[in-house]
Amino acid sequence: MEYMVENADSETCANSRTYLKSVKDLDFVVCLFVVSRVFAILKPYIEMLQSKTCDSIQCYDNIQEVALHLVNLKYNDNKIDELANDLKIFSDDNDITLEIPRTNKFKTVIDYLKCIYEKFIDTTLLQLEKRFSRHQQIAVNIINLLPSTVVDTKSSDVIDVFTFYLSDLPSNNYDVVIGQFEMWQQKWKKIPERERPTNIVNTLKALVSVKAFHPNLNCLFEIFAVLPVRVATAERSFSAMKRIKTTLRNSIND
Repeated sequence: MEYMVENADSETCANSRTYLKSVKDLDFVVCLFVVSRVFAILKPYIEMLQSKTCDSIQCYDNIQEVALHLVNLKYNDNKIDELANDLKIFSDDNDITLEIPRTNKFKTVIDYLKCIYEKFIDTTLLQLEKRFSRHQQIAVNIINLLPSTVVDTKSSDVIDVFTFYLSDLPSNNYDVVIGQFEMWQQKWKKIPERERPTNIVNTLKALVSVKAFHPNLNCLFEIFAVLPVRVATAERSFSAMKRIKTTLRNSIND
């Protein structure tokens, strides 16, 4: 962009100078720095959420760990100092002057950085809570039905998941569902612990030959196996369609 400012025609030069000034602005640099740091923590989990083979239960557990980590970062003064130091190094390397404008209510760059950092973490935590808190509770209940854990599960531990999905099950009679749960529990008590499935996919495989005896539990596991943690397929499709539309429009103009 600096090259274009010095060597391009007058219009391009003016636009480049405007863009360059914008990306070197304190507000832009601080916000970009904060967002990149927080999203660097979230990136592996975002990719996992977008995967069609994502293990929902493991995903919910990981999201909870991320939320706790972000809370710790928010109140960790050492991390704030480290972030401020990295920002200074970044600004020096890119010839960016870190000065607080007169219209800014903060006295120092560090105060401004800390405010943006804390607010962005708060917003991120709020979104995580909004998207995953209810699902987290259901996921924990599903864990109690897996063969690896069901032998020690009480009916009170899974009452919420039965109630939540009762209208979707082959039998909407609560007593029938509880009866199948108890038979399911007895079945796995006879199986050695090392041979009990520990995830939903393997549990569904184990149910293939006996699902006629446990239709409600089979339906419940099928529902949770396809329950989306976060739908990204449609978003990727929209992005792809936008590129195709742009290409076609350019082809028509040619």
